[in-house]
Amino acid sequence: MMIDAIAPLAAAPDLERPALVLPPVSTGPGFGATLIEGAAGINQSVTAADAATRALAAGEDIPVHDVMIALEEARVDMQLVVQVRNRLLSAYHDIVTMQV
Repeated sequence: MMIDAIAPLAAAPDLERPALVLPPVSTGPGFGATLIEGAAGINQSVTAADAATRALAAGEDIPVHDVMIALEEARVDMQLVVQVRNRLLSAYHDIVTMQV
């Protein structure tokens, strides 16, 4: 019994060759754009809390609970910013001190 040699795949005309280049992947906004968008949202939150506080101090007819909610939202947003900054600095410090 004799074993026949296997023909190379290039010789088979009915097989398609796979694409060597992958199609581009659509990506969302980058990390920097996300940070800028988040900072703009936080700035808006702080500005709204400031405006509500000024309106209350000026004697305008604004419910106190609305002012307190705006202040609390601004405080939580600022805490988030501080924690993100701390995490980024910690990651940067870990990368800088990493031995190559």
